[in-house]
Amino acid sequence: MKLNYSLTIFSCIKGHLFKGYSCKLQRSPLIVIKRNYTEWHTVGALCVERKPIITQPLNLLEQKYLQYLQKLEVEKSYLSDHEKRHIEDLKITDKLKKGDLEDMDVVSKQTAQDFEDAQLEQFNKYKPSPRQTEADKTDDRHSLQRKLDSSLVLVIKQKLGNDYKWILPQAVHQNGETLRQTVERVLHNLCPDLMKVQFMGNAPVGYYKYKYPKAARENGICGAKVFFFKAQLLERNPKSLNIKLSDTISDAAWLTHSELNEVLQPDYGKNVQSFLFPDTFCTDFNHFSVNNSFEGNELMMKTSVSN
Repeated sequence: MKLNYSLTIFSCIKGHLFKGYSCKLQRSPLIVIKRNYTEWHTVGALCVERKPIITQPLNLLEQKYLQYLQKLEVEKSYLSDHEKRHIEDLKITDKLKKGDLEDMDVVSKQTAQDFEDAQLEQFNKYKPSPRQTEADKTDDRHSLQRKLDSSLVLVIKQKLGNDYKWILPQAVHQNGETLRQTVERVLHNLCPDLMKVQFMGNAPVGYYKYKYPKAARENGICGAKVFFFKAQLLERNPKSLNIKLSDTISDAAWLTHSELNEVLQPDYGKNVQSFLFPDTFCTDFNHFSVNNSFEGNELMMKTSVSN
């Protein structure tokens, strides 16, 4: 009778005395108490992205469509002032040969062909910068001067438990700050030098949670709930950034979207890819042939242009 009464009292107060524990009551003087890991760390993670600096090469469909538009423009466009000037020069030259030209003042000092040759010579002197940089040749993933036609994302190799894992820069949320302020602190601690970035809003763009290894669980914390924020690098010609390494951060790299799959954990990487906008869209162009003349699609293109 006394034991039943004691168990009833204990059931009423166990939620206050043993918060975070599961208590298994038995029909004996023994009470089994087991620690429950029900608390989670709230973590803010930052996805800093450098957008493409140059355009990507045209795919097969874009090349064929560009050729078609150029052909259509030549067929249906009016003559330019330069082309009209060239026609007038030919007429004047023909009159000079026949001796029918009375007013010699109409003969221009520089014909349209002379002007075209001068501009072509100046154009041939121009050498565009190569699309492949030295960082591409050496595969320097610490440099921002690589993969200029693709987006790059900053990832760090951070110690989680006893191992180092590639993740986005992150930190545990502290009392008194918003999640936006948490990721701003992450950026400042990782790169003390002034970095011009633009945060894409005050709300997270992604969410992921994971459990800590059992050896790393302390004070009832079983894992982390990560809230991702996005930011874009605004540096006009960034070469490299002074990333501050520490005992918990051993390395940092700027990776393309496809390269992220090589280093990130599968589930974690899938969540990151869900809020990254792709640079290109994968489309099957196998039915287009480089040797084909696009004539089969001309009717469709004319319809779309006319509309």
